[in-house]
Amino acid sequence: MASAQLHCPTFRLRALQSDDVNIRDKRTIGEQIRSGFRLAGWVLLTLAFISLVLASTAFLVGKGNHTQPIYRLLGVCGLLATSIAMFITVRRWAKWFVGVLGYMILKLGVSLLLGRTPSVPSIARPRLVFLEFLVALVFALLLCARYLTYPPRRSETLGLVGLVIALSFSVIYDSGLPIFAGAAVLGTIQLTHRRRRVRTTSGFLAP
Repeated sequence: MASAQLHCPTFRLRALQSDDVNIRDKRTIGEQIRSGFRLAGWVLLTLAFISLVLASTAFLVGKGNHTQPIYRLLGVCGLLATSIAMFITVRRWAKWFVGVLGYMILKLGVSLLLGRTPSVPSIARPRLVFLEFLVALVFALLLCARYLTYPPRRSETLGLVGLVIALSFSVIYDSGLPIFAGAAVLGTIQLTHRRRRVRTTSGFLAP
């Protein structure tokens, strides 16, 4: 009897329509399409923003053929504009930045094991180079992980924006030192806030 019910088309239809197992999206097709377009728009906007930051950094340091003063001026203006935009919208991207750091750490871990990048085409590099970037990014991730639970303060936002800019310099210079410098600044800001909070708490508890 149970076997007959399982093979009955009516029973299958009722099972799919039950309240306990409802795998259908309650949004209309139009809403799903608009949601997809919004997501694609945010992805394209993010990629364009990253490209602008990297291009501005390359102009500022005179990378390649961009050695004329006009390029350096464009680089300064680009980095200033993107920094202001990141400072204003930090609540929107801080958590995503933590995810980006985690993704980069994962790729560097694979590169460290293989001795080459997992990208296509693959690039062979000394493992010490991968290790340098890996340590720098892990340091940055440990500092930024706290922003998964609460938004950064104003001074921390400055340090976080500085860390993003430092990351772009690391990409252009192909060195982990800018990341270390940016993470050190952010860590100093966080440590200062902790000390102030401890002093304030001690002052309230004092007789």
